[in-house]
Amino acid sequence: MKIVLSGIETNNKGAELMLYAILQEIERKYPDAWVYVPIYAIGQGLSYIHTNLKLRNKPFAKIKKAARKLYIPGILRRLHLPYYFIDDSSAVNGTDYFIDASGFAFSDQWKPTDYIVKVWEKQLMGYHKQGTKIIFLPQAFGPANLPNTKKELALLNQYADIIMPREEVSLGYLQQCNVNMKKVRLFLDFTSIVYGQCPKRYDHLKNGVCIIPNLRMIDKGAISLEDYLEILNKVIDKAIAGGHKVYLLNHEGREDEELAYMCRNKLCKRIEVVTGLNALEVKGLIATSILCITSRFHGAVSALNSCVPCLATSWSHKYAELFKGYGMTDCILDVTNLVSCIDKVSEFLSTNKSQEIREHLRLQLPKIQSQTQDMWKCVWSI
Repeated sequence: MKIVLSGIETNNKGAELMLYAILQEIERKYPDAWVYVPIYAIGQGLSYIHTNLKLRNKPFAKIKKAARKLYIPGILRRLHLPYYFIDDSSAVNGTDYFIDASGFAFSDQWKPTDYIVKVWEKQLMGYHKQGTKIIFLPQAFGPANLPNTKKELALLNQYADIIMPREEVSLGYLQQCNVNMKKVRLFLDFTSIVYGQCPKRYDHLKNGVCIIPNLRMIDKGAISLEDYLEILNKVIDKAIAGGHKVYLLNHEGREDEELAYMCRNKLCKRIEVVTGLNALEVKGLIATSILCITSRFHGAVSALNSCVPCLATSWSHKYAELFKGYGMTDCILDVTNLVSCIDKVSEFLSTNKSQEIREHLRLQLPKIQSQTQDMWKCVWSI
């Protein structure tokens, strides 16, 4: 059994958590499988990932990495010469399953280029020709008004065996692009059955308020950097004034880490910035908090799947739709209204509200986990 994974990485802890969810399921279903990952997906090296599976980079990884350092793919592309054989988009021979877990890759918000469209076409066509089952696991799609976004979704429609939007808005965008609904199955995020592991060195942060920043709030135009830092600081001040421990958690990489330190440096009070954790540790730490205030999607997912009250800021439809999947509304902070944000945080920190939310999530979680199991049954039945 050969399985090729796409869209996964370890810089973004949400993507890493999805990687663990996939590997754990493959280990259960096909423990002897060979699993191939993109050559740049795991910057720390394959040994960073804890799995009993035969985890490998795609073929010729060293050559492709060397070529990338020398800008060879770009040079060949500008000379209109073949370059796909060294850009990691070629199909792995004999692959049984191609499984994509991009999370949120097919959208106008990323302004896909002609090159990106060609890479997807080359890759999907190669796997389709050899009879590989092509699966797009639950993710957000759209908006899709730009020509290249429409081309991307047309490629998925042409080559994928199954496409899984994780909420109704994404489903609507697929319908608008005339994707064959016989290929489409709606499932929520699939990390609910992955359990976190809180590092003992952070025991002192248990029952604290977890704040997760995200640079996408700024570079996607949801709010200015100055206003974003102001809101985070006021929220932190409110929680501290209520007698709560507060910490900033880096859920992404260098950019979000820098943002977290920028936030801390603007505070009169020094709070801890937690960074450098793996995805399982991130989820484990979030699970110990009394409230998670997050600008990262999988920060919210991990909180909800751990029955932790959660508030989110949003730069995409995927955030509000996530809460709907858990039967919750009014959990998105209005970043244009500071007073409203502070009031909402105060409400969620109250004992009665917190207990009410936790009990609601405890009732929802078995349904979410059951749906994840159904999703995998759907995948393996293709």
